[in-house]
Amino acid sequence: MENVVFTISGFDITWVELIFCGLIGVTAAGIYLRYRNFAFYEDAGSRKYRTTQAIFRFRLAMALFFISAVLVLRLLHFDIVLFEIGGFGLYISQLSELLSLFFVALLLDWVISHMVIRNRYFKREHPVKKPAESAQSDESRATRSVRYIVYLYILQVLLRRLYLDALLFERDIKGELFTVHLSDVVIAVMIVLAAQVMVWFITQITLYRMYRRNDMDEGIQFAINQIVTYVIYVIAILLALDRIVSDMSIIYGGAAALLVGIGLGLQQTFNDFFSGLILLFERSVMVGDVLEIEGQVGRVTKIGLRASRIETVKSVSMLVPNSKLVNQAVVNWTHYDDIVRFELPLLVPFGTNTALVKNLLLTIVQSNQDVLQQPEPFVRLQDFTEKGLGFVLYFYLNQPMSGEELKSELRFQIDEAFRKEGILMGGHVNETFNTGL
Repeated sequence: MENVVFTISGFDITWVELIFCGLIGVTAAGIYLRYRNFAFYEDAGSRKYRTTQAIFRFRLAMALFFISAVLVLRLLHFDIVLFEIGGFGLYISQLSELLSLFFVALLLDWVISHMVIRNRYFKREHPVKKPAESAQSDESRATRSVRYIVYLYILQVLLRRLYLDALLFERDIKGELFTVHLSDVVIAVMIVLAAQVMVWFITQITLYRMYRRNDMDEGIQFAINQIVTYVIYVIAILLALDRIVSDMSIIYGGAAALLVGIGLGLQQTFNDFFSGLILLFERSVMVGDVLEIEGQVGRVTKIGLRASRIETVKSVSMLVPNSKLVNQAVVNWTHYDDIVRFELPLLVPFGTNTALVKNLLLTIVQSNQDVLQQPEPFVRLQDFTEKGLGFVLYFYLNQPMSGEELKSELRFQIDEAFRKEGILMGGHVNETFNTGL
């Protein structure tokens, strides 16, 4: 069994080595036949599925072929120079390793993009509360990040295998040699991209199921997602810096001195930052809440690190420092629920049939589909003023941002109904009496 079967370029091949090489080939072929028709989608008969499946089969075949080639070359201790230029030589073992890494990376890219990201993202427990274009955009961004990680991994392997890892920076700092190579920068970028993919997977797949299972509101989901994002990115940035900077004590020492000066100049910024953390934990203000602050009414669309974005009823984005939302008086219309009471004051002359006015107002408001019937709308004779009788129509909405538009619509209907009944209205209501609450 130990007899030499044949010789290639001075390398002897024995029966044992030949048998093991055959086993490697059979194993690779078996893996390919076993997984080439693996069902990644339910719509296996579609044309798109057949196209993507053909790509998967090609990448699987190439990855298995070159992995087998690497194993066979190592088993036989076989290696020859393919070409040599200026002292740089490329060996067949190096080429096989590089090609195997390349196709394995492409295969992983395909599997992660399709099986983990795309398939699971569109098979979540409940339909996504986003337009299809937005959902596709989220999935595409995650897929691109995975692809960039794969390509960067291949790049840093090539840099090292081919001895092309250039020295970008070298300096002696306090007796220690500080160096940065091209591969260090590539790996640092990979870490940040990996953090981005991890954030996407945790928030859009793992936590999403918990949100749906526990029926959490949008504000709580946003708060948890923001905290997870901050933690993962901080860790990723520290790891990336640790990869570039050989001795992090240099960074920590310089940062300690720098932060003293920065802290004095950015006190308000830090105040806003920690106020944002308080909002995320305390949840007194959440994304989706309708706030009234400094005379402006709007819906919170984002709670950022320093400021929160509020979209007013005029469709204008207003940036409010987080410290204002924490330290100042803010009216939160939808803190406990989305039902908000609105009032519509009006004046009629003395002697007007008050019962008729009340019936007309209730008939108009109850016929409007946007007004909630529970709690029921009601009318108050609020005050006797110098110019007449002050009535207030109260009604409830679960879409508070549309309150002003609805009040205008009701005013048109009230004016038309009162004209038909011969009821006059007068005075500037807002200047005539206080509606109260």
